[in-house]
Amino acid sequence: MTVDAAQLAPCGIRHLSLDAPPLPLKPAPGENGLYVVVWDDARPVGYRVLVRSELPVPAAAVATLVADAAGAHLAAPKPPAPPRQNDPPMISVVVCTRDRPDDLRRCLAALDACEPGPAEIIVVDNAPSTDGAMAVAREFSQVRYLRESQPGLSHARNTGARATTGEVIAYTDDDVEVRPDWIVALARPFADPAVACVTGIVIPADLGSAAACTFEFDIGGFGRELAVRRFDASFLRRKWWQSPDVWQIGAGANMAIRRSALASVGLFDTRLGAGASGCSEDSELWFRLLRAGHLCHYDPGVVVFHHHRADRKSLFRQLKSYARGHVVALFVQFGQDRQPSHLVRAFAIMPFYYLRSGLRAWRHGDHAKLGVVLQQLKGCLAGPSYALRLLRPYSPPRLARGDHTGEAP
Repeated sequence: MTVDAAQLAPCGIRHLSLDAPPLPLKPAPGENGLYVVVWDDARPVGYRVLVRSELPVPAAAVATLVADAAGAHLAAPKPPAPPRQNDPPMISVVVCTRDRPDDLRRCLAALDACEPGPAEIIVVDNAPSTDGAMAVAREFSQVRYLRESQPGLSHARNTGARATTGEVIAYTDDDVEVRPDWIVALARPFADPAVACVTGIVIPADLGSAAACTFEFDIGGFGRELAVRRFDASFLRRKWWQSPDVWQIGAGANMAIRRSALASVGLFDTRLGAGASGCSEDSELWFRLLRAGHLCHYDPGVVVFHHHRADRKSLFRQLKSYARGHVVALFVQFGQDRQPSHLVRAFAIMPFYYLRSGLRAWRHGDHAKLGVVLQQLKGCLAGPSYALRLLRPYSPPRLARGDHTGEAP
């Protein structure tokens, strides 16, 4: 269903269970729509967006709505229960933050509610301007605080990885709330020794602003894939003009990586990510993992909730950075495998897509959509000039053996 974000904001969020008795769906005062997430136990299995004209929905119709939204899940054969892990991996959690103490407190409170909890939580404060994050970290006894003075999310993530002790390193962001079963859900796929990386679904936590609705409904949020997927080296093999869509593997706000895999391919590329090119430090790492023969596993049962940007200025800055970072990552990937598909995407497919989308929005008088597309186009066109910095020799930082055990490297 194509949804006009402008019609929905502010949009309420309702979580419905397949097993619960149906209740009427009513918008709260001021809500112009509802985003309905259908759950089967701890797993999201369907979505439905309801605009104001479709509300309220009487209880008698909610059961049909839920069944329609979860139709693919209900029709599929029930998968076998995952094997019980007698010795689940030790999971360390890294949270990178910068000058958002209130967001960080909310994130750490959610991690503190995990049952069981992680082996440790490392907060990496990236080039902060205040001591707010340090003060928040001290409120939680399990949290270890580190300061990374070099700006850039990749620098912070690498600092966090080097400080951890677990055999699996999980990452989430300060604007995220994890579910209480997050650690259990992350650990489960690692029972397969071939799995190097696990990602999960990112569901919006709040759609109360027009900017948040735009990100979720016009941009597509962080994806809504509801099926378990496995990615191996074959995912990279496409036609010569098709660059692999490595971002489909998941989102950096909800991922965990086996330490041994990180040690084998290197840490995050510090030229990528927020504070550098803009984004795609996570997908570029997945690209390297697949090229090295590792397996990435996406499971929608691994759930976090993300607080999207709430104002238009921040959203525009984010979209421009995302497009620029995506293009820069394409150049990085080209440097690794010399496949022309990355350059075709950077110089032809992406600019053409944004130009066409902008022209369509202009013809329809959709100024909100046009503003969004223009920011993405600006970022896309800025990518190649930024990528000129990549001409210097570069190797991703390494994770030394002694970084996590106190042993000599």
